[in-house]
Amino acid sequence: MKSSICSPRTIRKFFLVGAVLLSTCTLQSTIVFATCVLQKTNPSQTRFSIKLQNATLEEFVKQVEQKTGYSFIYGEEVRLNGRITLAVRDLTINEILRKAFENQPIGFEVSGKHILLNKRPVPQKTVSRRFTISGYVTDGVSSETLIGANILDSRQRVGTATNPFGFYTLTLPEGDADLSFSYLGYETWHSSFPLNKDTVLNVRLDSNNELAEVIVLSDKKEAGIQSTAMGAHEIPMAQIQHTPAVLGEADILKTIQLMPGVQAGTEGFSGLYVRGGGPDQNLILLDGIPIYNADHLLGLFSIFTPEAVKKVTLFKSSFPARYGGRLSSIVDVRTNDGDMKHYHGTLSIGTLTEKLHFEGPIVKDRTSFSISGRSTHTAFMGKAFSSDGDEFNYYFYDLNAKVNHKFNDRSRLFLNFYHGNDHYHFNFEEKYNYTDNSYNNIYESKSSLNWGNTIAAGRWNYVFTNKLFSNTTVAFNSYRMIVKGLSKEQEKYSSQQPRSYSYQFDSEYRSGIRDWSFRTDFDYTPVPSHHVKFGVEYLYHTFRPETSTSKMKEEENGMTEQDTLYHSISNSYLHGHEASVYVEDNFDIGNRISLNAGIHASLFNTQGKNYFSVQPRLSVRYRFDHGFSIKASFSQMAQYVHQLSSTPLAMPTDLWVPITKNIRPMRANQYSIGGYYTGIPGWEFSIEGYYKQMHNVLEYQNGVSFFGSSTNWEEKVEMGKGRSMGMEFMVQKTLGKTTGWLAYTLAKADRQFKNGSINDGERFPYKYDRRHSISLCVNHKFSERIDVGASWIFNSGGTTTMPEQQTVILKPDGTIVQASYISKRNNFRLPASHRLNIGVNFNKKTKHGMRTWNISLYNAYNSMNPTLVYAKRKDNSYFAYVDEYGRYTGGYNSSKLTLKKITLLPIIPSVTYTYKF
Repeated sequence: MKSSICSPRTIRKFFLVGAVLLSTCTLQSTIVFATCVLQKTNPSQTRFSIKLQNATLEEFVKQVEQKTGYSFIYGEEVRLNGRITLAVRDLTINEILRKAFENQPIGFEVSGKHILLNKRPVPQKTVSRRFTISGYVTDGVSSETLIGANILDSRQRVGTATNPFGFYTLTLPEGDADLSFSYLGYETWHSSFPLNKDTVLNVRLDSNNELAEVIVLSDKKEAGIQSTAMGAHEIPMAQIQHTPAVLGEADILKTIQLMPGVQAGTEGFSGLYVRGGGPDQNLILLDGIPIYNADHLLGLFSIFTPEAVKKVTLFKSSFPARYGGRLSSIVDVRTNDGDMKHYHGTLSIGTLTEKLHFEGPIVKDRTSFSISGRSTHTAFMGKAFSSDGDEFNYYFYDLNAKVNHKFNDRSRLFLNFYHGNDHYHFNFEEKYNYTDNSYNNIYESKSSLNWGNTIAAGRWNYVFTNKLFSNTTVAFNSYRMIVKGLSKEQEKYSSQQPRSYSYQFDSEYRSGIRDWSFRTDFDYTPVPSHHVKFGVEYLYHTFRPETSTSKMKEEENGMTEQDTLYHSISNSYLHGHEASVYVEDNFDIGNRISLNAGIHASLFNTQGKNYFSVQPRLSVRYRFDHGFSIKASFSQMAQYVHQLSSTPLAMPTDLWVPITKNIRPMRANQYSIGGYYTGIPGWEFSIEGYYKQMHNVLEYQNGVSFFGSSTNWEEKVEMGKGRSMGMEFMVQKTLGKTTGWLAYTLAKADRQFKNGSINDGERFPYKYDRRHSISLCVNHKFSERIDVGASWIFNSGGTTTMPEQQTVILKPDGTIVQASYISKRNNFRLPASHRLNIGVNFNKKTKHGMRTWNISLYNAYNSMNPTLVYAKRKDNSYFAYVDEYGRYTGGYNSSKLTLKKITLLPIIPSVTYTYKF
């Protein structure tokens, strides 16, 4: 019997961990030299280590001068009130002096290479009483809450950050408090005051003119060295708006596709495939409410209007316990609350769409609103396209609205609304007129397809105490797809014996999902080193996989021959009850170790059966010297819904269905480890490795497909397991006139179904198994008037199933049919794809705002990347004959199967005009 430690799975995990650690060490040795060179130009940022035991002032001065090269200047009046004991590592000269003289009657000032000491009053001694400072951090002009703003007390060297609603709380010992509030793109605000009681401190930050001149890419609350989380990226709105995309439409999901470990399923479209998962394994949240269809125009655009969005966060590795319900990723989108002081907005007209955003106060400093709308130009044209009796049109639109009311410093109310829709219709009419006998025929056909989301939600923020914050949300969420058809036929005969005939057929097909939800979340901060989150959620799902009705009416000579209403036998509603509870704690152990530990428990009830899941989450960060850190994490996730689809595009006919008494929940375990470096100002380096196991994933059986029908869908799929593994590298420049990142992903994903119904039970590559992915994104600001953005993407080919040979089969009834021979699932590797996108902005300040012209080129060098691939036979001639014995023989002449591709997105220029007022 083989030892488990020598199994392929164990060896693979050891190899993955070893590879990541080796790469981290290589990264460290390569970058340390550059760090030292840069620090030479800024001595105050050079870090030192000092160790002293019961030292006099003279002994302290001597050792510091030897270690640092600084010289001290002080008079006889400068004396210690007790000897100095100090053991510090990797601190700047200011941090060393502050710590050494913290409880001493000595002040200091660093000037060049000199340190001036002076006498000061004896500082207050630390007492046992502690008090809490709490409040909101907002924009100084608009009063918009700032998510993830930093709050730091320089005396105690402890800090915190604002939550998704801009609220913070910080508990400190009694005495002098010296707070600094900072947020990228804003001036740092300082406040010093004696802390002798619990204090409410609301802070308004002003925009920093210098930082406004550059594009800021990093806000390290959810990502980077200062966060415990792994695989978490905060995507700044400035970067989204400056990343060129198809037809000049800034797109949140397209920008997320540029992150390591994330890829688009189909070239140029907005689907998300994260670390070997499918598109239905991503939880996309709009202000905390799930979105079931996040695409327009078959996935070419996402539903999010960038002007309405404040913050976007992607989680793909260590999932916080407050999130659940999907296996692969969380995309958390937060929208603007509305300006409480001034009215302002944005008007944009592009090649495809027009957009309007407007916000301002309803009651100044008390109630505000924010409203955004977007639509294609064809939305205002009923008969956009017509030819020879045919009339057709397509359009989409989005509407976002929010009202924010502040009752007082403790209580706030938010009302959210979103409605989006895609519409397509096709009308056809034919008329026949005969002379002499006056014969008249009219045929009319109308069809339409509509699909989209509607969300309505109310949120209430309440501060119970200065340490306990709550957010309660009640929401309604609906996704629907409706297909309608109408056929009319009318015949009139005007002779000596008039005849009249009419026929009408109406049909309607509906599919969708509707949720009612209640959720309450609590943030509790007992001490600065612990940040506890806990809460509960309940969702009532109503699934309508498909309902269809049709009506047929026939009249002849004024008499009704038939008037019948039909209902499909599959018309049914499926209901699901989903409840969850979670708790997590983000806490520190000493100065170097941080942990985020949590648990997410959920219960799903459907068809009289209960499924219960307990999902532990853990991530650990260890901080080394010189800006290095390593992280490791484990996440377990469960998913109770599936999306049925047979096409690589985001089709409206894709149906959402729940788990059943026969189909179990999908589960995933993900292990990750990574190394990070931020020692060079304005730069970030990261490497992460992961291994993910998936259970109860679904795949269609051999020879079975789905397209717009969920009838007996459980009998068409098989449950199996999947796995994915890979390494992700990222280099990011976060400050300066030139910003951007380079990301590379090496990955592998496959599936296996043991019972042999798919691929004979053998492993086969996942259809979006791409071994290599590279994305390069660069933005440069030449001046106040001109900035340019460019992105280059390379993906090695995915897989598809194609017939390798053709043959004929003689059936028992004597008929001959053509058949394809396929040796295994996903047997063809598609060609690689790559493209370059370029966009230039021309800005000009006007009397009342800012005018911007954007000129973009999508796929600038016209790379003919495959959107769809199919097989075609050359020389498809068929022969058949009857031999002398009367036997029928047939077959195909020698031929060859070739792959053909369809490219939907060649080079596409666009122009967009934007006016901010």
